[in-house]
Amino acid sequence: MGSYAMSGHPSQSKIIGGGNVVKLPYPYCYRCAFEKDRETCDLFCLRYIENYIFDAVASPDQIGAIVIEAVQCDGGDVVPADGFLKGLEALCKKHNILFIIDEVKIGFGRTGKMFGFENWDITPDAIVMGKPMGGGQPLSAVVGRKELLNAGVGMHLFTTAGNPVACAAGLETIKIIEDEKLRENAKEMGDYLVSKFNEMKEEYPVISDVRGKGLVIGVEFVEDRETKKPASDLMALLVYRCYELGLLIYDSGINANVLELTPPLIITREQCDQAVSIIKQALDDVLAGKITMDKLEEFAGWS
Repeated sequence: MGSYAMSGHPSQSKIIGGGNVVKLPYPYCYRCAFEKDRETCDLFCLRYIENYIFDAVASPDQIGAIVIEAVQCDGGDVVPADGFLKGLEALCKKHNILFIIDEVKIGFGRTGKMFGFENWDITPDAIVMGKPMGGGQPLSAVVGRKELLNAGVGMHLFTTAGNPVACAAGLETIKIIEDEKLRENAKEMGDYLVSKFNEMKEEYPVISDVRGKGLVIGVEFVEDRETKKPASDLMALLVYRCYELGLLIYDSGINANVLELTPPLIITREQCDQAVSIIKQALDDVLAGKITMDKLEEFAGWS
């Protein structure tokens, strides 16, 4: 139940309530939960933890750990505000709270570093790994300080632990990432894609924010840049039209208005150009009214 409560997926976490888990806003500068300006806020979202949460919700001695993604993925592919993770690390050290980084989605080269947290010069107490770790095989791990992981006896007792096939796939995955310089490719191709979408941002007013770190990129769509009203329907139509044109993409974010780009680490510049070209054509078709919600609902079988 504690694990379910930690989940960011409403289908899991809302069923059983919050438990003893306190969820805080991610440092999402474009849509600041505190309605602060990123240039002048002085990391209000970080100070909020010490000035409010520790005083009014849970004192530091009651907090076992703070867990955070180095880049928030399903929440909208959000790159944290500069200085936030370093400040959070310092806060955890000050109050003797474990600092745990979730690298399940962005670890193993995706951000241009082996792990996302390496982009911010921090040292977590533990790292949660999964998904890309096994190269398609079911494999996950928690890596941390020995005094933390050796604290209990019999803490790793499930039947499939140490599956030799999955472990072999994991070792080979690491070797390929290193030998084929996929971290470097992720950095280069990620920067290239961000530049292409920033060019599109100048052309299309519905694109309001482009952000990313390596090959985890979020492109936020709005109905109006001034109000920042999420363009959720437009995003649904864009995803569908791209599918018709041969490109599989999907939306992310709590408003389902962020185009997520997390392509394979082996992607080439030519493939990047092809993907951007398809997205542009799909966006033109959607804005021209060639794709309607009626067609999408018919395709999906919605009533």
